[in-house]
Amino acid sequence: MRLIFINALLVLSCVVSISAKHIDVTVAVVVDADSYSKIKGDIDAYMAAINRYDGKRTTLIIDRWGHPDSVRMALKKLYDSQSLEGAVLIGDIPVAMIRDAQHLTSAFKMDQTRDRKESSIPSDRFYDDFDLQFNYQGQDSDSLLYHYYSLRHDSPQTLESDIYSARIKAPVVPGKDKYELIAEYLRKAVAAKQNRREISNVLYFAGHGYNSESLNARVDEAWALRRQFPFVGTRKGSRLDFINFDEDDFVKFRLMAKLADPELDVALLHHHGSDDTQYLNGQPATSNTTQYIEAAKRFFRSKMRSSRDTVTSKKYYLENYDIPASWLEGAFDAQTEYDDSLYSASMDIHIPDTYGRVFNARFIMIDACFTGSFQLNDYISAHYIFNQGNTMAVRANSVNTLQDIWADRYVGLLNEGVCVGNWVKHTFYLETHLLGDPTFSFKAEKPSDLDHNIVVRRNNPQYWKKLFAKSDRSDIKALALLYQAKTISDEKLLALQENDADPIVRLAAFSLLKERGTDAQTRAIKAAMTDSYELLQRLGVLYAAKSGDSSLLPTLVKLYLDPATSVRVMFHVRTAFNLYPYETVERELNLARALNPFWTPDKGFAVFLTNLKRSYDSDRDDFGKLSVDTVTYKEKKFTITGQRNKCQILYLDKFLDYLANGDSPALRLMTAEALGWYVYSAEKDRIIDFCAKQIETEKDESVRNELEKTVRRLKH
Repeated sequence: MRLIFINALLVLSCVVSISAKHIDVTVAVVVDADSYSKIKGDIDAYMAAINRYDGKRTTLIIDRWGHPDSVRMALKKLYDSQSLEGAVLIGDIPVAMIRDAQHLTSAFKMDQTRDRKESSIPSDRFYDDFDLQFNYQGQDSDSLLYHYYSLRHDSPQTLESDIYSARIKAPVVPGKDKYELIAEYLRKAVAAKQNRREISNVLYFAGHGYNSESLNARVDEAWALRRQFPFVGTRKGSRLDFINFDEDDFVKFRLMAKLADPELDVALLHHHGSDDTQYLNGQPATSNTTQYIEAAKRFFRSKMRSSRDTVTSKKYYLENYDIPASWLEGAFDAQTEYDDSLYSASMDIHIPDTYGRVFNARFIMIDACFTGSFQLNDYISAHYIFNQGNTMAVRANSVNTLQDIWADRYVGLLNEGVCVGNWVKHTFYLETHLLGDPTFSFKAEKPSDLDHNIVVRRNNPQYWKKLFAKSDRSDIKALALLYQAKTISDEKLLALQENDADPIVRLAAFSLLKERGTDAQTRAIKAAMTDSYELLQRLGVLYAAKSGDSSLLPTLVKLYLDPATSVRVMFHVRTAFNLYPYETVERELNLARALNPFWTPDKGFAVFLTNLKRSYDSDRDDFGKLSVDTVTYKEKKFTITGQRNKCQILYLDKFLDYLANGDSPALRLMTAEALGWYVYSAEKDRIIDFCAKQIETEKDESVRNELEKTVRRLKH
């Protein structure tokens, strides 16, 4: 065993009893000093199991410094010298709280003037993406594991993790300390390596309000999953199961029972969430009048309880909703309040619901906001691995996440023997985190070196080109496209997106094309908007709503007037119309509708146009007020920061003028930052040129740095 000291970090390289055929990659096990002293035997046994059963060299890093920079430096040295594949962060490893990098998340957009605990993003991309550059902003005064970092203006402005990372950090479980929990989990991880199994049972779940509850999205996810897990329906005993939130008034009992099934291998959960709750149900649907009335009573009672002035509130609800006074009775009665609280709690999974339960799904993806808030002492996703069941790894998010992403991206690689770490590193946003053993893997359906080659052949595009040509597996082909992306032409990708029979391949091609910023980007968006795969169509319309290219409008109009357009796609179609002049949209809609006057109904169409005109007028007025001195700072700030979502181009002249001539340094800084979100905009080149020229004359250093960051984002 070798001992290496790196800035107060004790690094031990350990290779024992190697029986696997590969040992030319390294996994770093990073552990705090207290944890190692208390459970040394279990950590050593875990490392030995990785060596023996996974064929990967392990190196132990004992963090005696307690600072993210030191841990990162040690990992980078290993990456440069020992072909580091990934890192396991065990126990109380410092947390990098990232600031000025919200564009690296899928959805997080919070005012950074708020408490920095809330407005920063806990992210282990600090440890696994070595190209990112940060300025250190200090340690938190009371949460001592928190260290704040600002993404530098001269850093890359995109993510491309060099290694994977995962946390094994215990939650709060009554009756057990964190060291005992970690030790029990590590013993479970060793046992899982000794008894590796094939995937045979996959579950996906859809929660209330997710993806607009689109049935098309649910159906097409099953279609795609059957390609990603091709044994489903062909191998005896294999299953693809689906649970929708509305199967029961309180679906959590059904879902938790399924997650406890010892035959369940992979669970993909799509719903909303928080750090301590998984939101599953809405108000149960009913055709029973009595149940409708009881639901209304509970609603009004809850409003009364949250009111500051119960007398005024009671009068308001009685007069405006014309309800009987009896409906508000008992709002503050202890038993009624308890019953209402119990009813509400039954709709969702809360941390106490996990106590004493066993969860057996070997891998769980929680596609929800905040459920992976590992920086907290307690967080709900950890409870799935820290119990006596077989769950080994969970993918979750430390802050909020976007609904409309390729959540199941490459998940079929788990069927090819790829460890969860090598899978998840291709799906990282700033908020994405893997909890548990990243070296955990299922037994490959067919013998494969893919897990190894993801690391050792990552820079060999010819290997991936050949693999793409010979493989019949959707996710292998999709990954092969990613690894040869720098050598494959726009035309080749467009041909695949437009013509390949595999929806996963088409989606993979689109995902690369939309980032290229070439003329092919618009062609790719247009092709995606008419694809038969709902997710690809949805993402096509989503990026059309960020583009505003005039050539996309006819397709948007066609989708709006198509009665078969799914509800979530329609959501983005309506959003996209806001990027075009109202008169143009109205004219195109009326011309197209004249050819098929039976859809949409007159009343609904008129209401839509009224709302669209209102939105158009509101944007015009808001941008017009940017140069008006009497308009408040708050109003201007709302308009400026709103463009991170809207990317409005109709009034770009006014936006750019305010950047150059605005009288508030703080608002000019926000304008420079907001323009960095126009990555997919039809006016991107114009914005780049303007910002580049502004950099040459800009006197405010903060604004100049933000402009440099924006140019880097848009050029990528």
